[in-house]
Amino acid sequence: MRSANVPRWRGEGGRGWYEAWFIVAADPRSGAGVWLRYALDEASDGTVVPSVWGSFFDRSASARNFSLKASLPSAAIRRGAGLVIGIGDAALEESGCKGEVEGGGHSLRWRLAFAEEEDAAAGGAQEVSPGFLQPIARLKKSGYLLARPALRLSGALEVDGQPLELRSAPGLQAHLWGQQRYPAWAWAHCGSFEEAPGSSLDLLSVQGPGGLFIPLFSFRFQGKLHRFAELPWIARSTSRRAPPAWHFSAEDATLAIDGALRADPADCVEVEYVDPDGSKLFCVNTEVAHAELRVRTRSFPGAPWRPEGTLRSAGSAGLEFCGPYPDSRVSNKMIHAALLAAAGR
Repeated sequence: MRSANVPRWRGEGGRGWYEAWFIVAADPRSGAGVWLRYALDEASDGTVVPSVWGSFFDRSASARNFSLKASLPSAAIRRGAGLVIGIGDAALEESGCKGEVEGGGHSLRWRLAFAEEEDAAAGGAQEVSPGFLQPIARLKKSGYLLARPALRLSGALEVDGQPLELRSAPGLQAHLWGQQRYPAWAWAHCGSFEEAPGSSLDLLSVQGPGGLFIPLFSFRFQGKLHRFAELPWIARSTSRRAPPAWHFSAEDATLAIDGALRADPADCVEVEYVDPDGSKLFCVNTEVAHAELRVRTRSFPGAPWRPEGTLRSAGSAGLEFCGPYPDSRVSNKMIHAALLAAAGR
C-alpha cells in the first residue's frame, strides 16, 4: 500500500478538494480525550484554506470541553523531509504531532509522540473500504485510511494553561480525502477496552446512493483483524443510529460482535465542514463516549457460537454523527481560533 499519510492534494486548483489527517485519543488514567486535525480545503474557485483543529474533552467535567479551529492563508502550508503536513508552526510528522490554537477564552497546545501497540501486526495501516468498493472510491478520487489503527500517544498537552501528560494513551491516526464529502455518516473508535487491552473497534456507516447507509466495521481482537465489511459478511452487519447513541452488530466466519456506544450531549462538541461547493455539514463529536461490546466466537461457519465475554470502555471511546442539520441538544459549538505562533506568541 502507498504510504497511508502521503498527501493526495496536488494543488492544481479549480476542482474542489478536501483532505484531512486526524488524531484521536482517550486517556483512561486522566479521563481526558483529544481530537486533533490538520486539514486542507480547496473551494471550487481554487481558493485553498489550510486549518488546524484542536478539541479537548474531560469526561468528569463537561464544562471544560471545547473545539477550536484556526484557518490560515495557503502560504502557511509546509512540506519537507519527515513532514506529512505543516500548517504554520503546527505539524504532523510520521513520528508525532504538534500544534497550538487559542480562541474564545480557551487554548490547547500539544506535542505528542507516536508509538504502535505490539500486536498491531494484525494488519498495520488499514484501508477502510472493502475490496469490492475500492474501484468506486478510486473513481470518486476519495479515500479513508487508518494509518495507525493501534496508536499509543505520549507527550504533553496544555489545556487552558494547565499542563496534562499523556502516557501511552490509546488512540488512532487516520487520513481521508476527496472532492465531495458523503451527505451523512456515523463514526466510532475505541481502543481502550478494560477487559481486553490491545483490542480496538472501528465503525463507519456512510450514506451512499439512494440514502442507503453502508456499514464498514472492523475489530482487532487477540492479534487478528476482523473486516466485517468484506463480502459476504457485510450483509450480516446491522446498524441503528439514534444520536447520541449507536447500536450495531456484525459477524464473519469465526467471530461475532454486538453492542452499543452512547454519549451525553454535554460531552459533545459540534463543528462545521464546508464542502467545495459551499454546502455545510454539521458534525457532533466526543472522545469520551461509553462503549459496551459482546463478543462470540466459533470454530467454523455453521458451528454454534460460544460467548467470549463482554468488553467495556467507560468514557474512553470516540463517537461522531454528521449530517446536513445541526443538533440543538449540543450547545458547545466550534470556536474560530488562531494559531498561537501566527499571533506572535
